[in-house]
Amino acid sequence: MRYSREELIRFRHCDPAGIVFYPRYLEIVNDTVEDWFEHMGFAFKTMQQRFGAGVPTVNLNIRFASPCRQGDRLQLSLVCNRIGDSSIVLSIRSAQADNPVFEAEVVLCFTSIGERVEKLSIPAEIRHQIQQYLDETIAATA
Repeated sequence: MRYSREELIRFRHCDPAGIVFYPRYLEIVNDTVEDWFEHMGFAFKTMQQRFGAGVPTVNLNIRFASPCRQGDRLQLSLVCNRIGDSSIVLSIRSAQADNPVFEAEVVLCFTSIGERVEKLSIPAEIRHQIQQYLDETIAATA
Protein backbone atom coordinates (compact mmCIF):
# COMPACT_ATOMS: atom_id res chain seq x y z
CA MET A 1 0.00 0.00 0.00
CA ARG A 2 1.16 3.55 -0.72
CA TYR A 3 0.35 6.79 1.03
CA SER A 4 -0.33 9.61 -1.44
CA ARG A 5 -0.84 13.33 -1.12
CA GLU A 6 -0.72 16.44 -3.27
CA GLU A 7 1.22 19.64 -2.62
CA LEU A 8 0.33 22.89 -4.36
CA ILE A 9 3.53 24.78 -5.13
CA ARG A 10 3.09 28.29 -3.77
CA PHE A 11 4.96 31.55 -4.02
CA ARG A 12 6.61 30.79 -0.65
CA HIS A 13 8.27 27.70 -2.14
CA CYS A 14 9.95 29.57 -4.99
CA ASP A 15 13.20 31.48 -5.39
CA PRO A 16 13.72 34.63 -7.54
CA ALA A 17 14.25 32.38 -10.60
CA GLY A 18 10.65 31.21 -10.18
CA ILE A 19 11.43 27.59 -9.35
CA VAL A 20 11.18 25.75 -6.03
CA PHE A 21 14.18 26.54 -3.82
CA TYR A 22 15.60 23.10 -3.02
CA PRO A 23 15.37 23.32 0.84
CA ARG A 24 11.60 23.69 0.41
CA TYR A 25 11.54 20.14 -0.96
CA LEU A 26 12.95 18.98 2.39
CA GLU A 27 10.04 20.70 4.13
CA ILE A 28 7.65 18.96 1.71
CA VAL A 29 9.28 15.61 2.55
CA ASN A 30 8.84 16.30 6.28
CA ASP A 31 5.22 17.39 5.75
CA THR A 32 4.57 14.16 3.85
CA VAL A 33 6.00 12.06 6.70
CA GLU A 34 4.02 14.00 9.30
CA ASP A 35 0.79 13.69 7.28
CA TRP A 36 1.39 9.93 6.84
CA PHE A 37 1.74 9.39 10.58
CA GLU A 38 -1.43 11.42 11.16
CA HIS A 39 -3.23 9.39 8.45
CA MET A 40 -2.29 6.20 10.35
CA GLY A 41 -3.75 7.64 13.57
CA PHE A 42 -0.45 8.61 15.17
CA ALA A 43 -0.05 12.37 14.80
CA PHE A 44 3.27 13.58 16.19
CA LYS A 45 1.52 15.13 19.18
CA THR A 46 -0.28 11.84 19.85
CA MET A 47 3.01 9.90 19.78
CA GLN A 48 4.55 12.40 22.18
CA GLN A 49 1.65 12.18 24.61
CA ARG A 50 0.94 8.42 24.45
CA PHE A 51 4.41 7.00 24.01
CA GLY A 52 6.77 9.82 24.98
CA ALA A 53 8.25 9.33 21.52
CA GLY A 54 9.32 11.31 18.49
CA VAL A 55 10.66 10.28 15.09
CA PRO A 56 13.59 12.49 14.13
CA THR A 57 15.21 12.10 10.73
CA VAL A 58 18.63 10.48 11.09
CA ASN A 59 19.49 10.19 7.39
CA LEU A 60 18.11 11.79 4.26
CA ASN A 61 19.10 11.28 0.65
CA ILE A 62 17.38 13.12 -2.15
CA ARG A 63 17.81 13.11 -5.93
CA PHE A 64 16.35 15.91 -7.99
CA ALA A 65 15.06 15.23 -11.51
CA SER A 66 13.22 18.37 -12.65
CA PRO A 67 12.09 21.73 -11.26
CA CYS A 68 8.62 22.85 -10.17
CA ARG A 69 7.13 26.30 -10.49
CA GLN A 70 4.47 28.25 -8.65
CA GLY A 71 1.02 26.82 -9.37
CA ASP A 72 2.28 23.30 -10.14
CA ARG A 73 0.66 20.42 -8.26
CA LEU A 74 3.21 17.98 -6.92
CA GLN A 75 2.00 14.38 -6.50
CA LEU A 76 3.78 12.58 -3.65
CA SER A 77 3.78 8.91 -2.71
CA LEU A 78 5.34 7.21 0.29
CA VAL A 79 6.20 3.56 0.97
CA CYS A 80 8.18 1.92 3.73
CA ASN A 81 11.30 0.10 2.51
CA ARG A 82 12.36 -1.41 5.81
CA ILE A 83 11.31 -1.64 9.44
CA GLY A 84 13.89 -2.25 12.15
CA ASP A 85 13.54 -2.41 15.91
CA SER A 86 13.66 1.36 16.35
CA SER A 87 14.00 2.75 12.82
CA ILE A 88 12.19 2.80 9.50
CA VAL A 89 13.38 3.59 5.98
CA LEU A 90 10.89 5.41 3.77
CA SER A 91 10.87 6.18 0.07
CA ILE A 92 9.08 9.32 -1.09
CA ARG A 93 8.61 9.90 -4.80
CA SER A 94 7.23 13.00 -6.40
CA ALA A 95 6.02 13.92 -9.85
CA GLN A 96 4.34 16.83 -11.55
CA ALA A 97 2.20 15.95 -14.56
CA ASP A 98 3.89 12.53 -14.81
CA ASN A 99 7.37 14.09 -14.79
CA PRO A 100 9.56 12.92 -11.89
CA VAL A 101 10.60 15.82 -9.65
CA PHE A 102 12.54 14.21 -6.80
CA GLU A 103 13.00 10.93 -4.98
CA ALA A 104 13.96 10.85 -1.32
CA GLU A 105 14.98 8.11 1.07
CA VAL A 106 14.40 9.01 4.71
CA VAL A 107 15.54 7.11 7.78
CA LEU A 108 13.57 7.87 10.93
CA CYS A 109 14.42 6.64 14.42
CA PHE A 110 11.89 6.32 17.22
CA THR A 111 13.32 8.10 20.24
CA SER A 112 12.30 9.33 23.65
CA ILE A 113 11.68 13.04 23.92
CA GLY A 114 12.90 15.44 26.55
CA GLU A 115 16.29 16.12 28.08
CA ARG A 116 17.74 12.65 27.57
CA VAL A 117 17.04 11.27 24.09
CA GLU A 118 17.33 7.49 23.65
CA LYS A 119 16.29 5.04 20.94
CA LEU A 120 12.98 3.30 21.56
CA SER A 121 11.54 0.15 20.04
CA ILE A 122 8.68 0.99 17.69
CA PRO A 123 5.44 0.51 19.66
CA ALA A 124 3.53 -2.57 18.42
CA GLU A 125 0.41 -0.67 17.37
CA ILE A 126 2.46 1.81 15.33
CA ARG A 127 4.55 -1.03 13.83
CA HIS A 128 1.33 -2.77 12.75
CA GLN A 129 0.17 0.34 10.88
CA ILE A 130 3.58 0.93 9.26
CA GLN A 131 3.72 -2.68 8.02
CA GLN A 132 0.70 -1.98 5.82
CA TYR A 133 2.92 0.41 3.83
CA LEU A 134 5.87 -1.97 3.58
CA ASP A 135 6.95 -2.39 -0.04
CA GLU A 136 7.49 -6.15 -0.11
CA THR A 137 9.52 -6.00 -3.33
CA ILE A 138 12.05 -3.63 -1.76
CA ALA A 139 12.01 -5.35 1.65
CA ALA A 140 12.73 -8.74 0.04
CA THR A 141 15.93 -7.46 -1.58
CA ALA A 142 17.19 -5.53 1.49
